This record gives sequence, structure tokens and C-alpha cells, in this order.
Amino acid sequence: MKDPYALLGLTRDADHELIRKRYKELHAEYSEQRFKPGKEGNVGARKLQELEEAWSVISSEIDGATKNHGNAPDYGKIDELIRAGKYNEAQDLLDSITDRKGEWHYMQSIVFYKRDWLTESKAQLEMAIQDDPTNPKYRSSLEKLNMAMNNPTRGGYNAGQTFDRNGQGYNQPPVYEQPPTQPQQSGENLGNCLSSCCCAYCLTDCLCSALRCL
Repeated sequence: MKDPYALLGLTRDADHELIRKRYKELHAEYSEQRFKPGKEGNVGARKLQELEEAWSVISSEIDGATKNHGNAPDYGKIDELIRAGKYNEAQDLLDSITDRKGEWHYMQSIVFYKRDWLTESKAQLEMAIQDDPTNPKYRSSLEKLNMAMNNPTRGGYNAGQTFDRNGQGYNQPPVYEQPPTQPQQSGENLGNCLSSCCCAYCLTDCLCSALRCL
């Protein structure tokens, strides 16, 4: 079959309204021509048949493009839900998206990360990088997440900081305070302690002796 758009005298990137208008014009022309006598009528009937076959293909493509455009992923809305802590709602929106490319896997990794599912989050980041290997946001998030998983005592989960669609951090690594240390007793302090103990013992002994004399 010939290029269906070529039969209309147009290209695939033509405006949909222009394509529909051209189809109606040709349909009216060939419909009238097919009733003419002789060869001209046969040509008109043949062209009308070819036009109908071409339009069947074109209309399916137009309907599919319109449907996909209407269901374009709203990652901005998903980002807002994650920031608001509404992870279930964010997951529902992600589940409704069928065209799952790099950004989808990245947003899914963030939802998993916020639930502390680090292994699942890492797997989604790796799929995001497979789809878009040069994306610095995906690679940076994976590097930080690997650091958190390999060194869980250095910053906990939040050390694997992920970034939103604008490159801003979702989490900041927590700052842990050092636990208070017990002061070490110096030799002088130890000596003072022993001296105090000796004095207390002597006083107690003298008191006991005095009580026995009563």
C-alpha cells in the first residue's frame, strides 16, 4: 500500500485538522467522479477505494495520538504529592501511566525511597539510567543511594538523597550529635578521692571508738 499521507498530498507532521479537511475534499471529488462514464468513472472508483483504505490507517493514528496526548504523564502533580507526604496518591498516579520511561522510573524510585524500600528504589534508578544514561540527576541519586546502603551508619537512609524534577533535594542528610563522653579522672583527682576515703574511714573509726566508751 502507498503512503496513506501521500495519497492526500500531505506529510505525517501535517496538522490534524488539515488532514481531515483534505480527506473530505478528496472524498467528495472521487465520489462524484466515480459516477462518470467510461474510464474516468473507473479511475474515480479506484481512487475512492484507495482513499478509504488510507483514511482507515490515518484516522487510527490520529485517534491514538490524541489519546496519548490527553493522558500525558503529570509528573509535576506526582512531585507535589510526594512533597506533601501523600505517597499512596502519588503511587496511584504512577500506576495509571502506561508509557513508563526514565522519568517514570525515577519518580517511582522516590516513592520507594520515602517508604525506606532502598533495594526497590535502587532498581528503579538503574532502569531510569538505562533509559537515559546521560541524565545527571539519575546518576547522582544512584550514587548517593549506594553510599547510604553501603555505609548505613553514616547518615542513615537520608544519606541516599534523591532529587526532585528541578534538581532540588527531597531529603537533607541528618546531622548526628556525638554522644557525650564520660570525663576521665586524672591522677590528681584519683588521689584526692583516695585521701577523702581515708579521712572518712578515720572519722568513722574514731566515732565507733567513742561510742564503745560510753
